[in-house]
Amino acid sequence: MAGLFIVPVVLAQEESQSRAIIHEINTENFPQISFFLEAYDENGQALSNLSEADISIIENEQEPIPIDLLLRNEPGYQFILAYNLSPALATNITGGESRYQVISDHIIQWLDSRPASTPDDFSLVTDTGLQQIRDDSPRDFAQRLRDYQPDLMNSQPNLTSLLQALDLATDPTLNSMMKRAILYITPQPTISNVSAFPGFIERAVQQNVPVYVWMIGPPSARSSNPSVVEPLIALAEETGGQFFLFSGQEDLPDIEEYFRANRYIYQVTYASGIRKSGTHRLTAVIQQDNGSISSEMMKVNLTVEAPNPILINPPLLVARDWVVDAKDARIRDLEPDQVEIKYMYEFLDGHSRELVSACLYVEGEVVQEITRAPFDTFRLDLTPYESDQEILFFVEIEDSFGMKARTQPAVIDVTVAPVPLTFWEGLLRLELTPERWIILASVLIAGMVLVTAIVLVGKRQAFWREQAAKHQRKIDPVTQPVKIKQADHRSGNGTPGRASIGKQVEAMLIPLNERYEPNRKKTVVLDRKEWLIGSDPIQARFVIANAALDDVHARLSRTEQGEYWLRDQNSIAGTWVNFAPITSKGVKLRHGDLIHFAKALYRFEISHPTEDREIQIITYNQNYDS
Repeated sequence: MAGLFIVPVVLAQEESQSRAIIHEINTENFPQISFFLEAYDENGQALSNLSEADISIIENEQEPIPIDLLLRNEPGYQFILAYNLSPALATNITGGESRYQVISDHIIQWLDSRPASTPDDFSLVTDTGLQQIRDDSPRDFAQRLRDYQPDLMNSQPNLTSLLQALDLATDPTLNSMMKRAILYITPQPTISNVSAFPGFIERAVQQNVPVYVWMIGPPSARSSNPSVVEPLIALAEETGGQFFLFSGQEDLPDIEEYFRANRYIYQVTYASGIRKSGTHRLTAVIQQDNGSISSEMMKVNLTVEAPNPILINPPLLVARDWVVDAKDARIRDLEPDQVEIKYMYEFLDGHSRELVSACLYVEGEVVQEITRAPFDTFRLDLTPYESDQEILFFVEIEDSFGMKARTQPAVIDVTVAPVPLTFWEGLLRLELTPERWIILASVLIAGMVLVTAIVLVGKRQAFWREQAAKHQRKIDPVTQPVKIKQADHRSGNGTPGRASIGKQVEAMLIPLNERYEPNRKKTVVLDRKEWLIGSDPIQARFVIANAALDDVHARLSRTEQGEYWLRDQNSIAGTWVNFAPITSKGVKLRHGDLIHFAKALYRFEISHPTEDREIQIITYNQNYDS
């Protein structure tokens, strides 16, 4: 999975209060990237009527990217009502109600106007501690205020409620985008408490918590006692709240007006153009009639990698046999005429996406291409292969990012059965099956019987002709022909020549090119018990002219039992058997093993293999087990 770290970069703020703030960048659905966006005009008022056309994204200082989706969400407010209780709140006003009762009824009226499904939550803090924490029902909180009856006449004003309200505002919420606000109701502070307000202001600004101050006092308090009133005004204005002086005669502010413009936050979604791993820069730009507003630049760390294709049980051996028509033996076909090559793919960077193409390569050439789902199977045509041969193939895929990757190459060993012959073809070539030999013998026997019958009939006729001739010679001996015996000249037979006797080869290394084609002219006959293989003609017995090889790269030896063992000599480029690296402990070679000395490729063959080899594909990070 991709690691995600969002690092805000602080830029110098201008005098204008216009700003855009990016929160919670989400790359889980990359290349779709989403985040929350707050936007304010030059007067600090929230922009509540933005559309998709007003917002664009700049990645790594490239061309702006339009957004795909803009949603307006209401994360809700964490409303904290903080009472600094004092006898001043007990003072009755016109109508006989106390200031506390008027304020409490006004807040309850606002709570009753909120929908029951509001995302807000409500807390009550007084000088004596936390009275109610995060009640998610405005009706229940309103009832809690009705039931709460403080002892105002014996209360001593202090800063405890404000301090605890700021503490509560720092606690995490279920919705991290939830906004916070404090309504602080207090009498005029004492001179001794004034010095604490700069610290409260700094803390509220850091927490982005506006403080709305309702101060209880006479209408002339601003002018008559500015030293204690001005710190409260600063607390409200510098934190983004408002100050209100309540003597008992004024209409209380509409609380919802405090929050209405800022209740909503935008959720932005766009298609990213990032196509490589690393740290990337992101800025949101909002176009307005009077100019543009740019957010602070955010840094996003992404991991983007090519997909990883994998062959699934590749067909390493295919035997093609002849299927003869039952009615006409001259009609015959090789089967199977195709083989399935199955594959799968995964995204190791954790960003699932669509494939746009998959290609099957055979001997380095594209033989089949798929451009739409499903991407899982190729069917290789086998009709061109009518003799025993090896087929080198691999699969290459391309994703919607334009990133390509290939599977490890594999080899299909195709064997083709001899062509079946008709009876007369077999007779002409003396290649008959046992059944056909029986038929032929039956025909010959029948023929011999017929010939014998004919011969016997002929001999009988000859006998009677001879008897007639003898009778004639007795009657007229002078005119009869005389047989003269000729000499028998026979020629001698030639003398056969001697059979030549050659030396038997036990094992060999056959070099292969990059297409796995053998070069048997350069076959290395393994006629010694031990071979040192490397690039140094002095140290190595078998010299491979390749700069990637060490002077002594590997050792190949033959045991008394006739086994061949290959060991790596701690080379830099490595020695590989069937695409798996080996160590100095070595592996036992088997007939048909593919050996890489660095980039030099050979195939190990035994002249008379004694076992049927079950071919296996061993992944790169597996240990090769002989």
